[in-house]
Amino acid sequence: MNARGIQILSLASVILMAGCGAPMSHASPSKHSTTTKKTVSTRKNVQSTIHKTASKVTTGGASSKKLAVIGYWAHHKALPASSLSASAHSLTYISPFWYTLTSSGTIKDKMDTAVLAAAHKFHIPIIPLVGDSTGRQAFLSSNATRKTAVQSIDHLIATMHYQGVDIDFEPPHTSLKPELTAFMVQLRDSLPSSDRILIDVVPHSGGAYDYAKLAPEVTGFQLMSYDQHSRGTPAGPVAALNWVSSLATRLKKVVPPSKIYLGVALYGYEWPIGTTHAVTIPYDAITPAIKAKGVWNTRYQEMTAHIGGNVYWWENRKGIAQKIALAKKDHLAGIALWQVGYANSAIYHELLKNIGKQS
Repeated sequence: MNARGIQILSLASVILMAGCGAPMSHASPSKHSTTTKKTVSTRKNVQSTIHKTASKVTTGGASSKKLAVIGYWAHHKALPASSLSASAHSLTYISPFWYTLTSSGTIKDKMDTAVLAAAHKFHIPIIPLVGDSTGRQAFLSSNATRKTAVQSIDHLIATMHYQGVDIDFEPPHTSLKPELTAFMVQLRDSLPSSDRILIDVVPHSGGAYDYAKLAPEVTGFQLMSYDQHSRGTPAGPVAALNWVSSLATRLKKVVPPSKIYLGVALYGYEWPIGTTHAVTIPYDAITPAIKAKGVWNTRYQEMTAHIGGNVYWWENRKGIAQKIALAKKDHLAGIALWQVGYANSAIYHELLKNIGKQS
């Protein structure tokens, strides 16, 4: 499922096939029907084609020396889909943030057909991110709504021929720990074994994840090893190397390293001095003036600057290379970039230099 030379259906064919279930429109988000059954034979044919061309990254990354690279794409980032061309050889998968679950378990859809077409054009396999539109994960509370949510995701993957799903429920709720586990078990039971299931995990979440029970059900855990300091905190590093390393070490104690994807920030923050009002600065928006004032903080292994009344912290190429080296040293499955829309050619050069081509 994770090969690069995949023979993917054309955009028109994909959208036509999606019409057999529920309509998908970027301009008008719609809810997917959960009663339409998937066409099993069609799905198996597509998966067979994918497996025949698989060559680069193995399931979970256990038997491949090359790190996998997941690139997230947020729907609110207004960038031309053509910018994906620069990352085509750097990404194993793209995970667009197009879908969220409602309290009843149906899906809200903000799919961008231009990005979909670009991903297909450049042969970047798609594992969409599915989040929670309410922030409360109300759909987890009953078996009926969990079943609806699972059916919604299954229908989405089947009709769009995605390679799996990335589950991102934030913030995590400790009170729903058993329900989240039950949901992930139901999801694994519903999807073909070849479909990849990733789950994003938030550090220091108060025991919201039952890792022992989740590990057999998922392909991988995306460790959100960023935002050590962000909105609501005083100024400080976004992802200090020692902090990230400690998070990875902790997670390795409860899940196999070959199932961990290390989160890497492609951005920084700007704080007015003495406040907690941080503003995100994408990597490609860090100006020459900021870079000229920047200094490398040897304690945190991250760039920082003081300009006028503002404090800046950001990840640079050196910091990204260190995170890649950490993932290699710890024998992790790969890295996960938040987000591709923030990157530029320098980032992709760093990926190619330190990891190699993904296709």
